Order: sequence, then C-alpha cells, then structure tokens
Amino acid sequence: MELKLGSIPLRIQGSFFLMALLLGLNEREPAKLALWVAIVLVSVVIHELGHALTGKAFGLSPRIELHGMGGLTFFNGGRAEISTGKSVAISLAGPFAGFAFAFAVVAAQLAGLQPIHPLAREAVRLLLWVNVGWGVFNLLPMLPLDGGNVLRSIIRAVTPRHGEKIARGLSIAVAAGIALLAVQYKQWWVLYLGVLYGFQNVQAFRQAGQLRVDQTLADAIEKGYAALDRREPKEAVRLLKPALATSASPELRQVGLRIYVVALLREGAWSEVMDVVERERRVIGSEDLSRYSQTMRELGRDAEAERIDALVKAPAPLSEFRA
Repeated sequence: MELKLGSIPLRIQGSFFLMALLLGLNEREPAKLALWVAIVLVSVVIHELGHALTGKAFGLSPRIELHGMGGLTFFNGGRAEISTGKSVAISLAGPFAGFAFAFAVVAAQLAGLQPIHPLAREAVRLLLWVNVGWGVFNLLPMLPLDGGNVLRSIIRAVTPRHGEKIARGLSIAVAAGIALLAVQYKQWWVLYLGVLYGFQNVQAFRQAGQLRVDQTLADAIEKGYAALDRREPKEAVRLLKPALATSASPELRQVGLRIYVVALLREGAWSEVMDVVERERRVIGSEDLSRYSQTMRELGRDAEAERIDALVKAPAPLSEFRA
C-alpha cells in the first residue's frame, strides 16, 4: 500500500499489519483487536513523521516505510551530510512526537473531553501505552533504536574511526541486559527484541571491524600507488607490507598485492617476490601469476619464471574446492 502524507511518500507492507495482529492476539474481541491495529498504525506513523518532518526542515527528502518490525524513515542521500546535532535531533524527534501526541490526549481529557463509550476509553488507554511505552523503549541506547542512533552520532563525532564499532559494542551489552530482564519478568516479546537486536549488532560489529581493516589497506594502496608513480618503490613496499598482513577482503588484498609485487620487482627483490607469489597465489590468481612469470623472463630471471609457471599449473589444494 502506497500513500502520501503531504509531500512525504508512505509505503505500508502487509507484514506491518501481520505484526500488529500478532501483538494483539491476546485480545479476543474483534472490535478491540481492530482498535489495537488502528492505534498501532496511527502511533507508528506519528513517530515516523517526527523523524521525517525534522529531516525535511533540515533540507532532506524523507520517505516512510512501515514493515514487520515497525517503521523506518529514509532520507535521500542519507544523514551523513548533516551535523551531529541535526542527526541527534532527527533521531529524538520520533519518540518525542509520540510523547507530544500522548500529552495532547491527556490535555484533552483535563480540558473535560472525557471518553464515555468503553471502546473510546480503551482507545485512550492504548494510545497512551503505545506512544509513551514505545517512546521510552525507543530511547534506550541500543541500535537500531533511536536512542542507539543518538549514541552512535555522538560517539562518531568524538572518534570517527572507531565510533561505529564502539556504538555496536555498547548496543550488544544493552541488548544482553534487556534479554536477561525479559527472562526474569517473563516478557517474551521483549526477549525476542533483545535477542534480535543483539544478533543484528553482533553482525554489524563484525562488519564494522572488517570495514576498518579494509579502509587501512585502501589508504595504503592509494599511498603505495602514488609512491610508485613518483618512482619510489621502496616507499611503496614500506607502506603496503604491514597493511597486507591484515585480514582485509580478498578483492582488496589482490589489488594491494599487485602494487606490492610491482614495487618489489622494481627494487629487484627477487626472493621476496617469490615468497609473496608462493604464499599468496590463491589471492593473486593465475592471470597475474602468468604476468609475473613473463616479467621475470624479460628481466632474465628464468629460474623464478619457471617456479611461477609451476604454481600456475599446480592443482589447487583440497581445501580450496567447494562441494
């Protein structure tokens, strides 16, 4: 289902209604179950509108999507282009939009607009519960909740290089605490959320570490290539050797190894070239190995060329095969 709230696109997946129904299954009366689903829909839309309208005020183009885990507000171009303060404001705007809605409901009651029908009284109770309860939960310092996004924005401002990993680590700790409390108080839906968010943050923590390693090698590759361009192969070797000793992604290591081997060849470091191609032949690949063999022959290093040719022709170890 696709709608528009003014200029803001809204897409509602069928899984959102399924999630709302599952959360309200303890309600046996069809009218109250329908009321619950409607209140969840309205409350989540208000929450996401808080994010969207604040982002729009900062010049971003928002769109909202409701799905089986709640809602998300996306911004064209992301939020990296805005300041930390504005990013924090966007994150906090969601829960506080819910708080404002709940306050308006309470204010209306205090002004004398008391619900009379039992279903209306139930609607007021649920509106307060969903908007205040979910808003408070959403402020917990755990990604992907809004409180977690605030935490990440602040930590990234302090330490851009390690901010993502620190935020993910703290989120894992909070998720573990939530799961333990949920078991103690037998809150199984909260337990599910704690386990789910914990798992997501563990995965993201590993990816953040990999991204940092890859970035280190990417920086070394850029500087090593510049050194080669200046005809300083020794400097390229110095830059790339420690960076290649990491667990960077194979594709990036392959690029780094190409520059590293060329630098060694220009230095005439034949034994080191052979050590690298024999140790890293799986990452280097047969095409580059054949190229190095040809270069060795052109340089009069026939013995080394034959050793490289043997590597190209040798069958892959059993550990390289996949069923």
